[in-house]
Amino acid sequence: MTDRAVLVQQVARLPFQGGDGGSIPTARLHFTPARASEVAPLLAARHYLGPVRSARYAFGGWVDDVLVACQVYRQPTARHMNDPGRLELVRWCLTPEAGKNAGSRMMGWVVRWLRRNAPEVRELISYSDLTMHTGALYRASGWAEWATHHAERFRVDGIGYASGHGSWDGKTIQAPKLRWRFEL
Repeated sequence: MTDRAVLVQQVARLPFQGGDGGSIPTARLHFTPARASEVAPLLAARHYLGPVRSARYAFGGWVDDVLVACQVYRQPTARHMNDPGRLELVRWCLTPEAGKNAGSRMMGWVVRWLRRNAPEVRELISYSDLTMHTGALYRASGWAEWATHHAERFRVDGIGYASGHGSWDGKTIQAPKLRWRFEL
């Protein structure tokens, strides 16, 4: 490349435009497969349920070298849901540092990765705690609501009862959950 070509390229670049960002600046957020142990510190610090010990698949969202988002999948634990072609999204953590639309961007990337690299997976499921969030990200990402009878009862009378019939450990009462489904 001649000196003139380099000069023209530098002059043509808009002031807000990053090195290879195109004419519209893009966030530095990028996604990669990860290990459960790699995303555990983020989940411990920023997710209300904390980290998980193991995962079939985990994914990280990074801004530069900082983990700012993650998703963790494993085989469903519910007897009637356990199917080799099904994965359960057991943790999804997004921080403000991930930026605008990070949730739908991450879900899109993960779905494309699973379709390419895990063709045996036909369906994703997840549960959202009705006391923590509305499930807007699931809806925005194309997931279908697949209510459990516990969640339906909660909607009807505002009381309902939790999955696990109220408690997993005999002490802590769990909130009703809404089940979500995504076909790959």
